[in-house]
Amino acid sequence: MGNTEKLCSILPLIALCAFMACMAVMVVNLAYMSKLDNTIDTMWHEIEQVKETNLQLYQFIEGYKNDNRY
Repeated sequence: MGNTEKLCSILPLIALCAFMACMAVMVVNLAYMSKLDNTIDTMWHEIEQVKETNLQLYQFIEGYKNDNRY
């Protein structure tokens, strides 16, 4: 068996290993993207809550702006 014949017999195995490695990376990336999407949704919810709180605080301050008791 010559070098070329050995290479031709090993080449499908190498291609299969490369394909499996790529598939594993894709699965890991999909899982990470899902986790990242959940994190972004959580952060967006928190940003909206802070926005509402700031708006309420601004309205409170504007309502008592001319109050000279303090």
